Amino acid sequence: MGSGDQFAEPLTRASAPSGGSASSRITLAAWVLGPTLVGLLYGLFGPIADTSVPTPWDRVSSVLGWSYFCAWSVSFYPQVVQNFRRRSAVGLSLDYQLLNLAGFSCYFAFNAVLYYSPVVQQEYRDAHDGKPSAVRLNDVVFAGHALILTAITLVQIAVFYDYPPVVGGGRLLRLCVLGGFAALILGSAGLGVAVASSSESFMTWLTYFGVLAQVKVLISLVKYCPQVCMNYSRQTTDGWCIENVLLDWTGGLLSVAQLVLDGWATADWSAVTGDPAKFLLGNVSMFFDVIFMVQHYCLYRP
Repeated sequence: MGSGDQFAEPLTRASAPSGGSASSRITLAAWVLGPTLVGLLYGLFGPIADTSVPTPWDRVSSVLGWSYFCAWSVSFYPQVVQNFRRRSAVGLSLDYQLLNLAGFSCYFAFNAVLYYSPVVQQEYRDAHDGKPSAVRLNDVVFAGHALILTAITLVQIAVFYDYPPVVGGGRLLRLCVLGGFAALILGSAGLGVAVASSSESFMTWLTYFGVLAQVKVLISLVKYCPQVCMNYSRQTTDGWCIENVLLDWTGGLLSVAQLVLDGWATADWSAVTGDPAKFLLGNVSMFFDVIFMVQHYCLYRP
């Protein structure tokens, strides 16, 4: 990854509070438990959007869906709040955020068309023996919300930019991330034009957006690595918000649980095979979140 100097925190920047006080623990509990509780209550008493899951599992699925939506959606806010309070983005990997923006752009496009487009919905049913897509409204709202909050975080990084100069392996990584970002924009645009101009004889829209979903999965496999390496090089998680990690792990667990429950309750596992992005996204995020927890609570205790 290069020398540790590229990730070194400027000496002029004061460190954030360690987070070990009773008030900090209460704040942590509020961040993590509050959104999950709100989702649980809405899932219990709110309307059920998915009528394909039989009773009583439709209610359980609703609870899981809205709980994961709230946990994952709120997970972006602690980092934004912390950056604003510290007036600094040191400790937060810019490369991680750029990969996040690219990934959530693909994920939002995939969820939005599968939920709103009659053409793509019909193509999905034709490809899965008449079964509907597993994409729910909370999937669409989550992806769009995540895209907006990631963009806001990048704006914060630009405004508070106080990173040390990027050298060595860090420069190479930055060039690779920016090059990949440009390739994704040009490639997706070119492929979309090819599909539209060929009236889907070249590729269906379902396949096209399925490719974007797979790109999201591939990005998720690598996007956490710059942050893991930054924490390791700095030997601290200062600047990287643990509330974000705990909420992300909770959302991943609940998301996978909903997908598995829906497949089991309807005896239709195409809900998993037809939406691999959601299934893999939850599992990959949980894996890296465990690494972050080990870094924060065991290796580099605040």
